[in-house]
Amino acid sequence: MLLAIHNGEKKRAEDAGSAEIGICPWTNLAVKAHVGQIRQYWAYHGEKPNFNNGYEPESEWHISWKSPIQDQYCEVIFGVNNEHRADILGSNNTVIEIQRSVIDIRDSRERVQFYRNATNRRVVWVVDIQEFWNKRFFLEESKEFGIFNVKWKPRRTWLWDLASTPETNLYLEFKQSNDKLLHVWINNGRMCAKYFKKSDFFERY
Repeated sequence: MLLAIHNGEKKRAEDAGSAEIGICPWTNLAVKAHVGQIRQYWAYHGEKPNFNNGYEPESEWHISWKSPIQDQYCEVIFGVNNEHRADILGSNNTVIEIQRSVIDIRDSRERVQFYRNATNRRVVWVVDIQEFWNKRFFLEESKEFGIFNVKWKPRRTWLWDLASTPETNLYLEFKQSNDKLLHVWINNGRMCAKYFKKSDFFERY
């Protein structure tokens, strides 16, 4: 995680200092600061939490997305019983979820519905597809300028569902070093895609 409570304040690991012990604001469990030249993060120290379905261990990819965000908008906890922790509280009335691993369609739907009920915010998903980009996921030019048809077999049902849902926007990271994402949506039973500059994404959200 990027932020933890240390000496009564919410801090990044590098601000607390290497090997310092803090408290996870989501689970109230002990975390330890890991501060290296490249990565700085908090990791659970001792007891590990039982996360809600659909949540995954933090990776360098997650941290790279959250690091530029101001602390008050990062890892924001919602719910009477701390049911969910939003990766990023975005602008334009959005919650941004950064997801790398496959999750059950019931869990992705529950998360969207939760944020809609609790915050009335649209959920914007950024999902890592680098593992199968140009292996099982291909773009085919369509008659519409700048819009591609997606050829994807076998497709991931939960992502198809998110692309179909009016309450969400779905962006795919196909190459971390590239300056663009893919914005995807479903139209008349087909998945469509359009390149979207990361700089425009940050400006919008």
